Amino acid sequence: TEVGGRFDIIGCNKAWENLCGYAECEVVGKNSTALQGPETNYDGLREAVARLFEGEDEVKVITTNYRKDGSKFKNFLTMGPLRDENGKLTHFVAVLN
Repeated sequence: TEVGGRFDIIGCNKAWENLCGYAECEVVGKNSTALQGPETNYDGLREAVARLFEGEDEVKVITTNYRKDGSKFKNFLTMGPLRDENGKLTHFVAVLN
């Protein structure tokens, strides 16, 4: 995802598509709220992102996400920063398990 305000999705792989039920073309340019719902751990996600902005190289959070069909799944999310050649934070990578 991009580091800017909305954290827009810039890509995903087939495993993500299979897990979440969305095709890549449906989510590129949208933000990750497409996977969130009533049982999502918003506090944990906010804390994890704050820790990334503070300089941590990897953060983990457990949350509940929702597939395109509305079914929920437990997500053991790992996130990390991506930096350009000058060390500037440009994107985040997120791995769903």
